[in-house]
Amino acid sequence: MIWLLMAVLIVLNPYLEENYWRNFIFEELKVSSSAGMAIIISSFFYSLYHLLSLMELFNWPFNVIAVIPIFLAGIIWGFFRHKSGSLAAPILSHVLADTGIMLVYLVYIHNWQ
Repeated sequence: MIWLLMAVLIVLNPYLEENYWRNFIFEELKVSSSAGMAIIISSFFYSLYHLLSLMELFNWPFNVIAVIPIFLAGIIWGFFRHKSGSLAAPILSHVLADTGIMLVYLVYIHNWQ
């Protein structure tokens, strides 16, 4: 089952999250604000969305600290989306980030070597 979960997290999750946060939400926010503000706001809410799952995994204050890299990734992916006008770069970068997270899980947490 872990391999199916990993496949979903590495392949499907980046596509769905980037399509929602860097396409739909970003474009909606851009209607009433600048692209830079839309990137910051969408990244903030993207971080809050991830904080909900991190609250169950980690105790205070680590759960909030763990959201900082997620916010920064959202900013970078929003910048990629804005500059390229495409979701290709954010999705590819998100796939690479999730692959790295899964490798850390396999090697250090799951003790698979």
